[in-house]
Amino acid sequence: MLTAKFRIAVLAPLLAAVACGAAGPEAQLEKARQHLAASAYAEAAVAAREGLAAGADGPVAWRLELAALEGEARSAQSAAVLARLDRLAASWPAQVGGSLYVQTAGQVKEAGDAEGAIGVLDAGAQRFPEDPEITQAIARLQATGSSDEIERLRSLGYVE
Repeated sequence: MLTAKFRIAVLAPLLAAVACGAAGPEAQLEKARQHLAASAYAEAAVAAREGLAAGADGPVAWRLELAALEGEARSAQSAAVLARLDRLAASWPAQVGGSLYVQTAGQVKEAGDAEGAIGVLDAGAQRFPEDPEITQAIARLQATGSSDEIERLRSLGYVE
């Protein structure tokens, strides 16, 4: 009898979690990807964060981080983007480079936050001062940017 009570005490919460839709990191990654494909960017970021909170590690954690980053960038959450990039650069230094900053800046700009995009490029230039992709992206912005973008670059010391 004690064994049956023990099983119920242990299995009941587990079964309840499954019944209520608790999802592991891989399921949350798939959910985040579906949201990204549907242009539901804020929802993608939430799903990815939930996957990370569910204990993701290794390659699944990296893919969740990228999904969260893209969701945040495409929904113009510039402060969250900068915080995530800073954390990723410290935690995943082999995977984070100038190209990730340039790509993310483009996503932020497409979301309508040109100032946030410049902030992402500036953060990348601070972290990777010799990176040619960041240097080229800033040069393109200097040549084609709006007057507000050029002024922002000037305030950061990229334009004289």
